[in-house]
Amino acid sequence: MEIETVGDQGPELDKPPHIGHKLLLNHEFPLQSKQIIRPRVSQIFEMMPLSARYLKYYLSKKVHKKRPIMDYVHMISAQRMYGCPIGGIGGGTIGRGFKGEFCRFQLYPGLYEYVTVPECQFIVNIQNAKKETIFQSVLSTYDKPKKAPQSWEWNLNAVDCEYTALYPQAWTTYDLSKYGVKLVCKQISPVIPHNYKDSSLPCAVFIFSAKNVCNEHRDVSITFTWTEVLGSTNKKKSVAKLDMERYSEEYTCGVTLEQKILETPCTFTIAKKKQEDETIHEGYCLWNSTKTSNYVWDCLKKNGKLEPDPNLTPPPPKVPDKSDKDDDEKEKKEKQKKIHKCDSMGLSSMLSLDPGGVRATEFCLAWDMPIIRYKKDKKIHKRFYTKYFGSDGIAGTSIAAYALRSYKNWEKQLAEWQDPILSNSNIPDWLKSALMNELYFIADGGTIWFDVHDEYPDTDPRHSFGLFGYLEGHEYRMYNTYDVHFYASFALAQLWPNLQVVLQYMFRDTITQESEKFRQSLYDGKSVKFKIRDSIPHDLGDPDDLPFSNINAYNIHDVSEWRDLNLKFILQVVRDYRLLRGHTAPFASERYRSMAFIDDVRDGTEDDLYSRSTGQADDSEPSEVATAEGSPKQDPPQPAVGDILDLLYRSTEPEPEGSSLAPRPEPREAPAAVWDAGRYLADMFPSCAALLRRARQWDHDGDGLIENGGFPDQTYDAWVMMGPSAYCGGLWVSAISAVRMMARILSQESDEREFSKLLEQAQNSFESKLWNGSYYRFDMRPANSRVVMADQLAGHWYLRASGWTEDVFPEVNVKKALSTIYDNNVLRFKEGRMGAVNGYVTGARGHVDTTAIQSEEMWTGVTYGLAALMIYEGMHEEAFVTAGGLHNTLTQMGLTFETPEALYENGNHRSIAYMRPLAIWSMYQAILARPPQHSPVSNGQVRNTKDNTL
Repeated sequence: MEIETVGDQGPELDKPPHIGHKLLLNHEFPLQSKQIIRPRVSQIFEMMPLSARYLKYYLSKKVHKKRPIMDYVHMISAQRMYGCPIGGIGGGTIGRGFKGEFCRFQLYPGLYEYVTVPECQFIVNIQNAKKETIFQSVLSTYDKPKKAPQSWEWNLNAVDCEYTALYPQAWTTYDLSKYGVKLVCKQISPVIPHNYKDSSLPCAVFIFSAKNVCNEHRDVSITFTWTEVLGSTNKKKSVAKLDMERYSEEYTCGVTLEQKILETPCTFTIAKKKQEDETIHEGYCLWNSTKTSNYVWDCLKKNGKLEPDPNLTPPPPKVPDKSDKDDDEKEKKEKQKKIHKCDSMGLSSMLSLDPGGVRATEFCLAWDMPIIRYKKDKKIHKRFYTKYFGSDGIAGTSIAAYALRSYKNWEKQLAEWQDPILSNSNIPDWLKSALMNELYFIADGGTIWFDVHDEYPDTDPRHSFGLFGYLEGHEYRMYNTYDVHFYASFALAQLWPNLQVVLQYMFRDTITQESEKFRQSLYDGKSVKFKIRDSIPHDLGDPDDLPFSNINAYNIHDVSEWRDLNLKFILQVVRDYRLLRGHTAPFASERYRSMAFIDDVRDGTEDDLYSRSTGQADDSEPSEVATAEGSPKQDPPQPAVGDILDLLYRSTEPEPEGSSLAPRPEPREAPAAVWDAGRYLADMFPSCAALLRRARQWDHDGDGLIENGGFPDQTYDAWVMMGPSAYCGGLWVSAISAVRMMARILSQESDEREFSKLLEQAQNSFESKLWNGSYYRFDMRPANSRVVMADQLAGHWYLRASGWTEDVFPEVNVKKALSTIYDNNVLRFKEGRMGAVNGYVTGARGHVDTTAIQSEEMWTGVTYGLAALMIYEGMHEEAFVTAGGLHNTLTQMGLTFETPEALYENGNHRSIAYMRPLAIWSMYQAILARPPQHSPVSNGQVRNTKDNTL
């Protein structure tokens, strides 16, 4: 840890940021929320056939000892206890409670265990100048579990401890002034934008800094204990093999625990930076969680640090006597059995503090599960980090040593990314915190990331960046659920754009596939193909089956007939193209370092960013038309910038050379090159054109506008649309505009003419059939004539995010519709304090639409997307009220780090820890493109913004 000197005051403790998710360790959440779904009588009647078929499917899975992809029988309510999870992307994660627990283990891909392991702890010991222990406690304040080691004590005063989370970092401050010490634990996981190598590492670093605040000497020791976790399917501990590992690293030491999780080998390593003249033989202990945990506690109280248990240390080797060989063999086996009963380990580090002194120590937890074998698959899948650390299962010590050498670089890279966001006065403080903390799902979403460099040529992004998948939600076990990823993808596209590109290529390769296998659709009982040609699949499989091979695990509807999936692929392509160009453009002066410049297209034409920023034509990509504005006077050209963070958020002040005399043991990784935007567009265009032509088959009356099929044929899979609809119709019109633009960029003149004609027809039909003067109609049925849908402008939202400025939808209609949504779905739903309800029925007796379960839900990700569109349209006040009220409610319910898909008016929730809330990153992109015009105040909210706090 870097300890700063402030004036003449001397070194100081690490201080948490003033922005973040902050809780005292005795915090109780004021609002209750449970996962209880109670359909109305009218809804039950419609759902009875589906429910009967689902129950049959559920029982079939249970008979075969398998898990349903969505378990509606045993739903999991939010635990309301979580802080930042630890671990990088795709290597498994371990949850942490804000009160200090290690909990919610997701180590085997996609499968969660909601357990708290009391033997996994940090313990503090404080001794006075006479080497007498004056305080010792587990560094947790949750209620001591019944199965916790009996002698271990939970002695912290929770009101004197505070937790701050700003993902991927967290701080816990412990005020132990009564014993002469203040203590801070900083937790950091390597989830770092544009750093693909380090972001893949399955580890976390914990930096403890302590300050002596009394006038006597203090010795402070921190002990990290770990035990076997999830050792078998029945969750009972098995005998684990423990090995001490002597590092070849010069500055680190530690111990390892080898075990199996679901028959898959996994090695845990706890390591620390060695102090001067320290060896691996000091400050460690192997122990048994049920038999010798008392020794750990007593040893710490007596010595201030751990020492090996002499009762578990093998005696010196005995010279064999041939006369009693059998007895010796028997004795040897018994002793070996006793030695290997240990299932737990501990590591201590001591800090010696004179009055006023500040010192720090660092620990690392790493877990190495390099190989994944799926039950039905003979193929060996290697996690992405094995590309750098090998797949032989002995990399844990190397990963830990690397992390302890590199974490200061991680801190610097995170600061370079986060500081410009945290200091941006255009962003409210709650949004700054939410932006960071919602990113937990990128790593903790059951994420898998495989190295497949030998399976693809270097012309394919998967050669360099692997295969990537994350779940729809902790309870909805399907990888890369595409209708939901449409909303969530803004996080990947901005921060790890190559992973978004990889995901798009994965889906592209499925488009031409057609399955000959059939299955029953649970919704209507019909026998349908798993997949048909020229369609985007709903998902890329179930982690309990064969993901990436057996696609479309979702079995409620015939998703090949869903109206939104093809269109969402097209819209993501054009959005990605715009962002990829922003990542790689060689900006020559500060004027061009902003999304506002990238989006500055006022002529209704596609913007040639490269030409505008360099003053020359881009020969690699034909421009549609010349830009209207002349080429500005240029500073000398700079090299191409490969880092979107550097491009958009970096301060221009140069970093002073030689500003630190401390050596940097681990060189900083250069940002990875971003996939070429022109190649991406050229690779995707044929598929986009085919998908659009396939979708045109749903235009049954030839008016240029597709119709819904009278069943839930889109992401709202319990809400029926029939005929033309605002949601799917708007996506359709936007997708036509996008493909037309692609054709123009790529000089596909015949395609451009075809889609230009179709766009004009679709626009006319959409406006004439669905615009009613105040909003776009949900669909054409008279019963829905007064239903205002919060998500009716999803297609327009994506066009704005893609840099569109031409009026595909009339500007006056868009703003009128947004005002109608705000007045009804937001302000008349929980007084604007719970986001935008999906459906609202206008009129003198206006009310939430109760036609379907989902019409009366508020979807977190949809609310964030709606708020982003409000920002694009200059409605910043309404956007911050809409999203800010929701965020405040989620926080008071204790749903941080398990953000649900939906909330109900009564405060209950559905589907914890869901993908869609990552759409909050579309708000950030929108703010960069169109910052507020009013003068901001200190917390970032414009001066005339209404109070959006509870």
